[in-house]
Amino acid sequence: MTGAALSHLTSETLADQAYAALRLAIANGELAWGEKITERGLATRLAVSPTPVREALRRLEQDRLVERTGPRSLRVVRLSPETLAEIREVEVQLQGLIARFAARHIDAETLAQLDSVLAEADPLRATLVRINDAGGTLPPETVQRLLAALRRFHTIVEEAGANPVLAGLLEQARAFSPAVRVESALAQLTATDGAYEEHHLLLQALHAHDESRAEQIARHHGTPPPDAS
Repeated sequence: MTGAALSHLTSETLADQAYAALRLAIANGELAWGEKITERGLATRLAVSPTPVREALRRLEQDRLVERTGPRSLRVVRLSPETLAEIREVEVQLQGLIARFAARHIDAETLAQLDSVLAEADPLRATLVRINDAGGTLPPETVQRLLAALRRFHTIVEEAGANPVLAGLLEQARAFSPAVRVESALAQLTATDGAYEEHHLLLQALHAHDESRAEQIARHHGTPPPDAS
């Protein structure tokens, strides 16, 4: 972890903000697996007093994302490849269940939102495929715009699932798979194996309110892209 300042906190309670910021830092790899951390060091990075950071770290301990190594020192957990693979299986199963519930509950307005997101994403993806096929370098701005669009797509589907318990479990599982999520997301951008097209297949299943089909596609599709922020 470098000395660059993390984003400052602006809303909700400071403890809640610190918790969210540190979870994100773990999920996106800014705080690496096994990295040693201290309350005071994180407080400096977040520009707050140690008290809200201490509360945030207690919650992260409960989440089993960090573990204590001394009275004032901790480290981000380091899990075995086997455990990470099992968590990944759980994540995929949860995505399938959420897609099943989305197909059950989704309304016309939400379907129109998903149609609009893919209408935005399709030309971006086509541009990246053309550049990739020609051996060029993918433009970062286009990559980020496409990742952001796909993230919105999955977020809308997950919100349509209307199951806060499953959503919370999925969020927890995702904190353990940052590298897999990034790798999977980038691979989808120019893949010719139909990974990107599965977004359209899922949308078709949602339009048809086909719960089984939506669940099957979501499980096969795997991990949606990480936040592109």
